[in-house]
Amino acid sequence: MLKYELEAAFLAGIIELGFSQVNTITLERPKNLDFGDFASNIAFQLARDLKRAPVQIAVELTQRLADDSKLADHICFSAVNGFINMTLSDDYLWSRFTSLGEPVDFPEFPGQILLEFVSANPTGPLHIGHGRWAVIGSVMASLLRFVGANVHTEFYVNDAGAQVGLLRDSVSAVRDGKPVPEDGYQGDYIHELAKLDQDPVQVNMASQKAVLDRIGVGFDCWFSELSLHDKGAVEACMATLKEQSLSYEKEGALWFKAQSLGDEKDRVLIKADGRYTYFAVDIAYHHDKLCRGFSRLINIWGADHHGYVPRVRHAVMALPESSRLLEDGFTFCLGQMVSLRRDGEPVKMSKRTGEMITLDEVVTEIGSDATRYFMVEKSPDTHMDFDLSLAKTRSSENPVYYIQYAHARICSLLAKVGDIQLDESMGLSEPLIPKERALLLHCVKFYDEIWGCATQLQVHRLPQYTWQLARLFHHFYEVCPIIKASDSLQQQRILILLKTRFILRSCLSLMGISAPERM
Repeated sequence: MLKYELEAAFLAGIIELGFSQVNTITLERPKNLDFGDFASNIAFQLARDLKRAPVQIAVELTQRLADDSKLADHICFSAVNGFINMTLSDDYLWSRFTSLGEPVDFPEFPGQILLEFVSANPTGPLHIGHGRWAVIGSVMASLLRFVGANVHTEFYVNDAGAQVGLLRDSVSAVRDGKPVPEDGYQGDYIHELAKLDQDPVQVNMASQKAVLDRIGVGFDCWFSELSLHDKGAVEACMATLKEQSLSYEKEGALWFKAQSLGDEKDRVLIKADGRYTYFAVDIAYHHDKLCRGFSRLINIWGADHHGYVPRVRHAVMALPESSRLLEDGFTFCLGQMVSLRRDGEPVKMSKRTGEMITLDEVVTEIGSDATRYFMVEKSPDTHMDFDLSLAKTRSSENPVYYIQYAHARICSLLAKVGDIQLDESMGLSEPLIPKERALLLHCVKFYDEIWGCATQLQVHRLPQYTWQLARLFHHFYEVCPIIKASDSLQQQRILILLKTRFILRSCLSLMGISAPERM
């Protein structure tokens, strides 16, 4: 992890120079690459304590670091407008680049993580929003596991609520030739379910699992809400709330003291007719998560749950078992909805059914690779416009094609040069030209980027990093001949191809996208 190591070494160097008040240092990439490979604003942080101008502090620090720091052997320091800029030597950059693929010691990722996502009602087919949350969760799990985290993935099946009963009633009505109940389920899929001599809930669950399997999304556990009731977990959780003086009875109902915990009002747990509310069962489900020993809970929910999140958080954190959670150990990632377009025009209805377009139909039209990439391309808290026509385009405008073509192009070049014995520990045979240097610098950021994606739960950074890697490779390819290069330069550039392919494959694998060798 280059950036992580440089930050630690730079901090040690600053402290050795007598600035013991500095606790952390963050290095950033300058917007203007002419200013170097990394930059620090440490002079601005010190300015207040030292009562000196950041420009003066930066100049002094760069001079002293250049003279005294161990970093000076492979880093050139410069001061620009109060910032300390750092440029890696070509030899050092090359040594870090050629070591890519060797085992990496990530910092310890503590705790047992339960990552819950999708958790759609088994009352109908999955829509494209479910697909977005599914892929975000799938990639998030891959990233966390890559850096050594212990992750358990879970789909919470709402198989005991009123909506499930309404689905069964709706299907039964159609089977019997009767009107569907008021507020019941409508649509062609209800008539299709009525033709089957099977439980519609089980049919829908099988259908949901099938489409998720098509896009490579699986779960360690499909957790049944019904199981909570069967083993008495909901009742036990209500007893716990009562023991903690967090509930009270009024007008024949049981209420949760939500207002005392920051909510706008108290919430019903058990209705006057004896039925549990969704809120009560959700508390019990999270209570069960804690009782199973998980110390970090991550929920990926739809943005329509925005107002519900504080309510659940207050309740869960009030449970005595919440003491098992790590600091910031209860996280919600809210995914905004997806708008479909075709050739720039909104797509609201399925051509086949005249109803809401399903995830299955989207996957059938554009394939798994494009579906997975576009689902994680943007931050989940932003609305997404998904152009189906673009996703099928075989051109550089389609980021999936652009990235996969970079991988296929590397494979083609390596096939042309044939079997060449390379010494991966060899030094630079020729100085790096700018396009080479830009590619190498981006590659050596890989482990830092993965660590950032995983620890900050920002999966959208991975496709952005991967697209930029493909772009830098295509630029390298345009100006750096390989087949016609001299023997020494050819070996150098073949090694660049091999390491770049390794990073590209790793990125695509983490996203669950194929890496074709021919296109």
